[in-house]
Amino acid sequence: MKKRASTTRSLNTSEFAGEFEAHTLRLLKQRFVVFCTIGAIFGMLVTGIGLIVSLVRTFSDASLDAGVILKLWTSVLGAAKAVGTSIVPVAIFIVALLWVQRGKVLERSLLRLSQVVVVVVGSFHLIAAQFGWGGSIGWLEASMTLLLACILLPWSARSALLAAGALLIVNCAVRVVGGASFQGLIAYFAISIAMFAPSVLIAWLKHSQYASQFKMAVLQQRYGEVRRELTDARRIHEALFPARIDAGPLRLEYQYEPMSQIGGDYLYAHIGPGVTGGQRLSVVLMDVTGHGIPAALTVNRLHGELERVFAEDPTIEPGRVLSLLNRYVHLTLASHSVFVTALCLRIDSSTGVLEFASGGHPPAFLVGVDGTVRDLNSTAYVLGACEASEFDAAQFATEFGPGDTLVAYTDGAIEARDRHGKMLGVQGFLRMVAEMAGVHSTEHAWSRELLNAVERFRYGPPADDTLIVEITRALRDADLDNAGVRIGSLVEGRGVAPVSP
Repeated sequence: MKKRASTTRSLNTSEFAGEFEAHTLRLLKQRFVVFCTIGAIFGMLVTGIGLIVSLVRTFSDASLDAGVILKLWTSVLGAAKAVGTSIVPVAIFIVALLWVQRGKVLERSLLRLSQVVVVVVGSFHLIAAQFGWGGSIGWLEASMTLLLACILLPWSARSALLAAGALLIVNCAVRVVGGASFQGLIAYFAISIAMFAPSVLIAWLKHSQYASQFKMAVLQQRYGEVRRELTDARRIHEALFPARIDAGPLRLEYQYEPMSQIGGDYLYAHIGPGVTGGQRLSVVLMDVTGHGIPAALTVNRLHGELERVFAEDPTIEPGRVLSLLNRYVHLTLASHSVFVTALCLRIDSSTGVLEFASGGHPPAFLVGVDGTVRDLNSTAYVLGACEASEFDAAQFATEFGPGDTLVAYTDGAIEARDRHGKMLGVQGFLRMVAEMAGVHSTEHAWSRELLNAVERFRYGPPADDTLIVEITRALRDADLDNAGVRIGSLVEGRGVAPVSP
């Protein structure tokens, strides 16, 4: 069976078209009232002026003999007939105005009504001029009526063209009835086109400008709405992150810099009692492919899965967490080309053991109290790349003594580039960590200082989300005394060694 094409991509266009049509109809109603009012007032002025001129002419020509009253009456009737042509268009405008004001016309029928009014008024002037019903010039009044409509009403070029075409046909038909020759008819046709073409051009220019301004206004409104929604989404997204831990045997601190409003990096933490007291801290650091809203939505789903996993087994091992995450990503996200790198940790302060499993994540660095730096490399594939039966988390364990610090990060840190396009890379980030490890201080703000160092190295805006995490085992005074010799070795240098199984 042929798969049906998705119609999602047309929703925005349909929504815009609907809003544009509704706004145009509202504007048309307002402008049509103005158009009819101006047309009626102008017609009444012309009628009044014509009547006054006719009466003045009549009184100036009248003689004061016995038949003066009869002559005056005859002249008044002639003047009334001469200006009667202007009364009909006025009546048409007034009737249309009252009809619209009283709500007798639906908004969708208003466009057709406006065209009908223009065509009827223009046609009447053309017919009146042809048959000598008054002082109407005909083509002048018709073209002026069309021009006024194209200037005031939000007509498209098509609407103006339909009205102009109707008037063109009426004008030619009137000329045929009046006995015009074929050559004369061609001349009238060309003159009519010349008369009505400027009005159609004005309607096209005005409608194009109006459509562009409306589209820009809608886009600005949508942009403001999206910005507000993204602000709310970022607040909700960052509420999923754990609270920082600044007391107790294990400390947790992190710095997060999304590339846009929200991103696809995430940190999950679960705290429980250790085997023989103290704390057991489980941490999952994840980086979803991509960034922005799609990645943040994926993070929200992964957060729910982690909540379920730790609710069912609070003491679950990192390797098991990584395997369950791989199964979830493979079944639900990999079909959409969404994959995840993750570093799962479990640290027990009572035993001093750090267990970890890493699925395609950049190597974390374990900084000893003596300044030595060891890397925790990836132990498995990127999550979602293979089925659960083929996935091996390969959990590792190492010592995590008092004063030791674990530094983990997402690839936004190592993918920073300088002004020459050179990438910082893992080795560059390692050098930053090693330089910090050489400072004689037990109160490092690793995540903040490392993020600042990355920003100093980076030229331009970030190209990806950046999350830097530090986990420190508190160093008590007794531990500091026992570690004196190790701290003293910082002067000679630092060792860098991988963690073995």
